[in-house]
Amino acid sequence: MTAPKQVDLKTLARELLATGKVEVFIGYQAASQPLTAAPLIIHKPLTPDAERDLALKVEALIFDDRCEMNLANYLHKFKDRKVAIVVKGCDSRSVVGLLQEKQVDRKNLIIIGAPCRGVIDRRHVAKLMGCDVSREMDREGEHFRFQCAGSWKRVKVADAIYTACRECPVHNPVIADYWIGAPVPQPDLPEITPEMEALRKALPDHRWERFHKEMSKCILCYACRNLCPACYCKICFADAAKPKWVGRTDDPSDAMMFHLQRLMHLGGRCTGCGACVRGCPMNVDLRLYNDHLRSHVKQEYGFMAGMDPAAQPPLAMYGTDDCNEFIR
Repeated sequence: MTAPKQVDLKTLARELLATGKVEVFIGYQAASQPLTAAPLIIHKPLTPDAERDLALKVEALIFDDRCEMNLANYLHKFKDRKVAIVVKGCDSRSVVGLLQEKQVDRKNLIIIGAPCRGVIDRRHVAKLMGCDVSREMDREGEHFRFQCAGSWKRVKVADAIYTACRECPVHNPVIADYWIGAPVPQPDLPEITPEMEALRKALPDHRWERFHKEMSKCILCYACRNLCPACYCKICFADAAKPKWVGRTDDPSDAMMFHLQRLMHLGGRCTGCGACVRGCPMNVDLRLYNDHLRSHVKQEYGFMAGMDPAAQPPLAMYGTDDCNEFIR
């Protein structure tokens, strides 16, 4: 398939908002902390100085290696409005999932694809360098250069980006009306990561011990749920009172029950964007269990979430020729 036309991000945003083709533009801006970006939501200005106001807001738009957030999560807030949104490869798969589940209307969306080679894990970079990292950075091929304690240091890209980015199978958007960069090469990846293979080969007691240890960190703040584009229910099972599916105490069993149920809800829907892991204040390694789930869905159904708007997730459909052995 031919890639969409490449455009300048700020020029496109200004045109779409000024002409009324969209009412809302969802993109990124530099954040207050070094090496981070924040969402930038621009509404069509209605003030007497609309043109000047729009120019000032659009000028703040960026897209670079700092832009880690999955902006697809914001589409729920503007469900019935015309919206333009910037998406990386993994984010575009989340948009496809929302289209499949009729949560957004394609005719109300202008999708701006941003080819991505991975985003910076700021906390890991600071740990590697042993100091607070400044805002100054640039990229030289397969290395980042960061300013640390008054001098420049080089770090390999593979060491500076999130694990999910190193294992990402889709660096280029799968759906877009425009692109704001050239396609990037997709590295060859193993069918299953060494970490996942080791986990599967481990004895059941060891796997359970590891799961219990991870879940014991969880404080049930629900940041993972709140950051996930696939978690769009108005009332989550975790918040339901009648019946009450899960408690909210410091007993690890409550955290285990919540995450197990949430994992089942994400079967065939999780795209591996990593938003849940990046947003967790307790560093719970949800990635490993999400990866395990996606791997099984691919193995059993030959299905990858968010790749085809016309497809239906295998656990969200029923066919008359499906196996019915579970019915008694």
